Amino acid sequence: MEPNTSFIRLVYASRATFPTGADSGSVNADVARILMQSRRNNPANGLVGALYLAEGCFFQCLEGPAEAVDGLYRRLGSDPRHRDLAVLSRESIQQPSFSSWSMKYVPNASVVRQLLERHRLRSFDPYSFDPATLSDMVALLLSGPDAVIGDRAEPPRPAGTGDALAIARRAQVLASVALVGAVLAIALAIVF
Repeated sequence: MEPNTSFIRLVYASRATFPTGADSGSVNADVARILMQSRRNNPANGLVGALYLAEGCFFQCLEGPAEAVDGLYRRLGSDPRHRDLAVLSRESIQQPSFSSWSMKYVPNASVVRQLLERHRLRSFDPYSFDPATLSDMVALLLSGPDAVIGDRAEPPRPAGTGDALAIARRAQVLASVALVGAVLAIALAIVF
């Protein structure tokens, strides 16, 4: 069986354009908005991934169909919340590793500080990561906890449910449109 090469993993770094405050473990309001938007939009595009923010730098791993991942990355270039975008790696994968999360957010955890110490780094600067540090950071995102946003963390999804969720959302929208159409038809029938 030939491996599926239509999926990619894109890892990039960017700098936040908004004040990130002390990396205290609480989620910045701008980051919360990014996460809620990602968690709402990513399933419809077959995208999954994880995000980390420390010392004003984003480290993000996106996985999914190449066209969707590359399209999102291009849009991020014009997102005023990011600057200095840099692709750290882009590779074909057989299947997404982050399939349980539309967008996981790993809080600034002590395990990241330990990772930096192991690689003899003084600060979180993903632009300087060598391949081993990059690989370790992706592994940390996979194994790390998902932060609570609002009143809960993102619930893990069973693998392969992205399409089912997108179909269910589309069906819900179509049902709402049909209901509005039926109400309008009844109102017109009463008037005429």
